[in-house]
Amino acid sequence: MRSLIVLLLLFICMNSHAQTVSQHHLRVELYPQQRSLEAEDRIILPSGSNRTMEFLLHRDLHPASPDGRIVAVGGSSEEILQRYRITLQANSDSFTVVYGGEIFHPPQQDEREARTFENSPGIIASEGVVLSAASGWYPMLEGRHAEKMVTFSLDITMPQDWSAVSQGKRKLKIGKQEGSVSHVTWEESHPQDEIYLIAAPFTEYSNSDSGIEELVYLRKDDSELAQRYLEATSRYIGMYQQLIGTYPYAKFALVENFWETGYGMPSFTLLGSQVIRLPFIVDTSYPHEILHNWWGNSVYVDYRSGNWSEGLTAYLADHLLQEQKGSGAEYRRGTLQKYSDFVSAGRDFPLAGFTSRHSAQSEAVGYGKAMMMFHMLRRRIGDDNFVRALQKLYSGFKFRSASYAEIEKIFSQTAGESLGQFFEQWVQHTGAPQLRLVSADTYPKDKGYELVVIIEQTQQGPAFVLDLPLAVTLKGQEDAYSTLLKMDGKRAEIRLPITGQALRVDVDPEFDVFRRLDRSEIPAALSQVFGAEQLLIVLPRKAGEELRVQYLAAAQRWQQQPGRNTRVVWDDEIENIPKTAAVWLFGWENRWREEFQSAIRGANLSDRGVSFGSTEFPRSGHSFALAARIGQTPAAWLAVEEAAMMPSLARKLPHYSKYSYAVFEGKKTASLAKGVWPLSNSSLAMQIHQSGDSLPDAMRGKLSLRKSLVP
Repeated sequence: MRSLIVLLLLFICMNSHAQTVSQHHLRVELYPQQRSLEAEDRIILPSGSNRTMEFLLHRDLHPASPDGRIVAVGGSSEEILQRYRITLQANSDSFTVVYGGEIFHPPQQDEREARTFENSPGIIASEGVVLSAASGWYPMLEGRHAEKMVTFSLDITMPQDWSAVSQGKRKLKIGKQEGSVSHVTWEESHPQDEIYLIAAPFTEYSNSDSGIEELVYLRKDDSELAQRYLEATSRYIGMYQQLIGTYPYAKFALVENFWETGYGMPSFTLLGSQVIRLPFIVDTSYPHEILHNWWGNSVYVDYRSGNWSEGLTAYLADHLLQEQKGSGAEYRRGTLQKYSDFVSAGRDFPLAGFTSRHSAQSEAVGYGKAMMMFHMLRRRIGDDNFVRALQKLYSGFKFRSASYAEIEKIFSQTAGESLGQFFEQWVQHTGAPQLRLVSADTYPKDKGYELVVIIEQTQQGPAFVLDLPLAVTLKGQEDAYSTLLKMDGKRAEIRLPITGQALRVDVDPEFDVFRRLDRSEIPAALSQVFGAEQLLIVLPRKAGEELRVQYLAAAQRWQQQPGRNTRVVWDDEIENIPKTAAVWLFGWENRWREEFQSAIRGANLSDRGVSFGSTEFPRSGHSFALAARIGQTPAAWLAVEEAAMMPSLARKLPHYSKYSYAVFEGKKTASLAKGVWPLSNSSLAMQIHQSGDSLPDAMRGKLSLRKSLVP
């Protein structure tokens, strides 16, 4: 470590944390060409710590200490992390670890789900450096929770023209004037559950007009792109400060990664090069990552009771932005559709069991169900109470861990009612209600009418307690009459006195209740094939050789996904479309294409291309994916004109699973069109018989316009 060209700064730590978390004084030299680092970490222990300490470190970093003998006590050659033990002197409250070596784990595809992700536990390479707790790049103490939480100063030396990012505030930056190296120091005095180190030859852009340092780190100079993100950073931080409370960190940085990722860390986000250049990301995924600095990265999650932060973040970012556009109901319907398509009864689990997303199924529960739970909670206690409870949760648990039980307590106190049953039902139990509108009849009564509506819950198991919205369309009135049905059994009857003549009843028309959708509420979508437990992939025997090779490679990769039974056949090996499995049909040449065409109502397939009404996309230069139901069988068809298009299409397509169709252009499969087939009749909407046994064809009355949580 004598060769380190660094300036060790004094570590500044808040007094309130000085005796409760470990403090790390890190000095690190990065050698990207050698895929290695050299480091020194001076660790100050919380008061009352044991004299014998254990810590985890990457197996190839070879630690030593002037303060005691370090002994390896666990791990194997196949594990990334090695456990070590050091025994300190009786009066010692700190120790130093000196270590160095290689960390190089190239990103690998995660094949646990149809949507593929690249992950790496840690990498030092000429392209860049990405290190986290999973890398074991610094000594991570084992023992009490307080010892695992850290504050730190991080002093980094790296090649000339490189920059490095971590949590917290940048205290020092020295560039070319040092000759062959660059130098930066970051400090974070708020408790963190891990320390990140990201480095690369970045171009940096910044703005601090708001008092918060807003940063963008790009791998290539692109001032226009950087400015879009800087403006969005300021806009979204301002919005969430107004909604929740003061932003908890000194900076927020967008950092471009050298492989495709979408990670949110305290005070920065790490996004892939393609991701950050998608035009919609700045107003979709980006605010989600900014909001995580309130939920998950400052109010921490007590994972023992379940990860609530992903659902709350999705609700206040992804859902809120759609709500501001007037599309909240459509977003909620899509969320319920994902749950209905991906989560069968045997694959369900409670919110209390969710820790992180690792599949479409876990996302549908941990993000979707949790998001809907917070929506139902808001609808129950009202917007004002909901916002006040959010602010209390943030102010009371900033830089502390919160559990579902503590969230329940805050919301109950704010609402002035016990919400124990609500949280018990939605957090601790599996499943979802499934609704059936049995009947809706109207009778003359006094000077008006009485509407009698009967609804059943048809799912197996006990009934759910629901606040079920009803919309009643009245003759001669533009606006529908809206009310709530309190339902606590498998069957409920509501009798409504109404002044007008009822023409139609709609149950939960804006998808406000978490439930398993009826098939009549779900258009055919790619998710129904991606989420199937039994799947048949049918390949075209008559396609050209290069196409057959690419189709087969994609099918075999999808076949490897766990949790489903997938069979791959050629189209001349089956005599009919099976009724017991979902079906993927590959290729223009597939002999079952005409049967698929007969099942579609919104598009026409011909040898020339695909047309949607008057819009036609030629076969040449385009790739397609469409969903349908052949009888009751979920089915989808995909085709490319050139073999080179297929690998890109296979990677992208799972991200379009909520759509009924998607059209892509060129070898890079740029998205050209996507959409959902229209629905005609929902089983939760019913026309009401009138005198003379007539059944009117009434359109649903206009629903009241709702205010967004943030205008």
